[in-house]
Formats: sequence, structure tokens, C-alpha cells
Amino acid sequence: MWALVVCAAIVATSVAQECDPATCKLPDCRCWNDKTPPGGLTDAEVPQIVMVTMENSINSGDLEDYTDLFNIVNPNGCAIRGTFFVEDQDTDYSIVKSLYDQGHEIGINTLKGSNPTDQNGWVTLYKTVKDKLKANGIDEKDILGARTEGFAIGGNDEFSGLGDNGLRYDSSCVRVGWSDKDTYVWPFTLDFKPPACDIGQAPDLAFAGYWEIPIADLHDLTPQATPCPAPSACRNITTKADAFDLFFKAFEDHFLGGRTPLLIVIDPVWAKTQTFREGTIEFLDYIRANFPDDVWVVPAGKALQWIQDPVPLSNITTFAPWGCN
Repeated sequence: MWALVVCAAIVATSVAQECDPATCKLPDCRCWNDKTPPGGLTDAEVPQIVMVTMENSINSGDLEDYTDLFNIVNPNGCAIRGTFFVEDQDTDYSIVKSLYDQGHEIGINTLKGSNPTDQNGWVTLYKTVKDKLKANGIDEKDILGARTEGFAIGGNDEFSGLGDNGLRYDSSCVRVGWSDKDTYVWPFTLDFKPPACDIGQAPDLAFAGYWEIPIADLHDLTPQATPCPAPSACRNITTKADAFDLFFKAFEDHFLGGRTPLLIVIDPVWAKTQTFREGTIEFLDYIRANFPDDVWVVPAGKALQWIQDPVPLSNITTFAPWGCN
């Protein structure tokens, strides 16, 4: 299906130094504080990437709630697809395989809804779930991403676990300082010292070639709004219109803020609430209909492929990783 560009042997090295754009270059390295679009493209040449990500267990009771979100197509006529970070407990792996066969990306979340407390625990988590995914027909080369429970990034131990199991990216880091159009950041690698995350512990060793896809906070439109990384944690969202407005404000800010990728977190609570699910579907329909050439809804791993090999919008319909494969 797809594969990230990776270096030959990726291991943790000494205490990480500040990122130097002069030596940190694509496709293997990108500084977290690099505000420029990949490849030196102008904003107008950048596709507005939207990543719809799901987490927790996957079973027959969840399937329709999730798949209802993916009934539209990208500008090249290929169906939009998302990323499912799978929790082992209560997951029906045959359903996960069917999602994979449809073109969705499959990543790893937890074993039983909690994060490990040491390196061995992270290694075991990723090995256990990856082995089950492989046993159910999911190609090992396509299992490359992970998300922690509660966005509590696991520091050096987590990234050592990623490396021991051939995973190449995490998408857990939340930081309030990255939550508006002037402060959004692009996905970055951990070749150099990353900034702190608001939850958990960012690594302080250099993990060359590993990627972090950060999660920017959402903001509702009420005067008492507080930042929330997942829509189900946004307290003032009660209607379909609220859900639409929540996502559209984020989309607009990303679109006007250098077209940094917009990552959306859909958990079972949100997906099972009809008004919220309908508001999400309406939002996705709206941005594809009203930004027909600019907006691409792709899995997180495929977003990273474009960042590593940036192609301008004028040529994007022939960008092979975003084809109907």
C-alpha cells in the first residue's frame, strides 16, 4: 500500500541538541520550528491536508459509526480514508482487516486502555498488537504509527518501543502553544531536541528519522471556550452545528496559517453521538465541495509521505501515494 522513506538503522543517540535546519533536511529530517512549507513551496502550492484519525477498540458496534465518515472522494476521484489506532482489548481483528483492505491506515493505540510505565511495557504493547495485525493479513510495512492513551507521550521509553518494533511515527504530542494559525507546526522528526508536550514526557534523546505528528487544540466559538485536543473533550459542543463550526474554525485557521495539516481525533464517544457524527460528515462534505482542488483527506502516514516528497498542487493528482491503491 505505502511506505515511509526511512533511514537504514534508526537508534537513539546522545542527549538531543537544538534542531539545525542547515543539517536537518528532507526526506529524513525536519525541524519542529521550521514554519516554511516542505520543499520550499508557497502556501498556494500546498495541498490542505486533513487527517481523520480514530482510536480505541474496533468492533462491529463501531464500524458503521466510523465508515459513515468516508463517503466522499478526493480531487483525483479516490475515496477519502483515515487512520485507525487500534486498542487490542475488545477489537475484532477481522473488521480491522476489512478497513485495511478498503485503504485505511492501521496503527497501534494500547492493549487495555492504559499506557505502559517502562520501556519493556512499550515494547510488549507494540509487539503484541503488531503481531495480531500481521496474523490477520495486514502487511507489516504498512504498520508504522502509534498514538498513546490520553495523548500522554511516553518519552524515551515509548520511542525505544517504536524502534524495536519497526514503527516510524507517533501522533500524541499536544501543546497549547501550537493551537492557532500563527503557531501551528508541521510534523517533525526527533533527530534533534523536541519541545515539551503538555501531557506526558517528550523524549530527550535523539531518535533520528522518527516522526511526530502533533495534535493541535480545537477551539469552539463560545466566549468561555477552552482549548481541547479531541472534540469529545470540548465542553460547549452540543449540536450538529456546534460540531461543524468547531471543525471549520480549525480548518480555516490551518488553511490561512500556512496550510499546515489539520488532524482530527474521533473517539468512540464522539462517533456514537449522532449529532456530532452528522456535524463531522457535514464538515468533510463542505470542505471538499467548497475547496475542490485544495483539500485532500488522507491517512496520517500518507500525509507524511507528501511531507517527505512534497509535490505542488498542480501535479498532486498524479502523486502515487495518494492514488486509489
